[in-house]
Amino acid sequence: MLFCLSASNALNKYLKADLPRLPHKPGKQAGVNTLISDSNCFNWQLQIIDNSYKSREKTIIVCEANSRFTFFIPVSLKLSQEELTQRLQYEWQLMMAETLEVYRLIPRSDIATLLSDLSHIDFSPQWIKNTDLSISGHISDAALWVTQTLKEEGLYELPRALAIELALYLNTQPKRITNKTTRRKEKFIPIEHLLGYCQSLITDQQRADGPSNEIIDTSNIINFSDYHKK
Repeated sequence: MLFCLSASNALNKYLKADLPRLPHKPGKQAGVNTLISDSNCFNWQLQIIDNSYKSREKTIIVCEANSRFTFFIPVSLKLSQEELTQRLQYEWQLMMAETLEVYRLIPRSDIATLLSDLSHIDFSPQWIKNTDLSISGHISDAALWVTQTLKEEGLYELPRALAIELALYLNTQPKRITNKTTRRKEKFIPIEHLLGYCQSLITDQQRADGPSNEIIDTSNIINFSDYHKK
């Protein structure tokens, strides 16, 4: 399972990396491929912004391709690509767990089970240089929340507690997007959408691990429909 990290040009420059681009069709613009998370690739779009005009303090905005689940990594000291990769590999799960607990979508015990099941999936990081234009608007909105909040609070750097607070709010608000596959308009809550996707990954993993001639025990899988808020 690939943990695909798609860096904007600005982040690629910040990391001083020479990241590869995704293949593109003839006549199409390079570096703006559409990202879709599926059973093979867990796609995230990343952007880095200045907290104020040309400030030393920066914030990395991380947005999942399907759910638009977003979180923030405050940057005051230089991060290497390896350090950022390590942060991202555990930060998305911590932020998801935090949001699930606050949103009370599922019981705390089921959150622990979810994280345990996800730990059995090998998420192999893969970096590319790409900007999905359909996600850019959501990242721009998140960036505005960061810069305006810092200005109102009189802060230069985004404190971790405030980064979590902003993410909790954004990930529990309705999003309206055009489905990249069906091209139809959709409305959903990011944390609910991400939970459903993670459940599907766990189910696929358990099917792959279980003997083909046995019935797979799914009793410890969280059923999203059981907890969906009406």
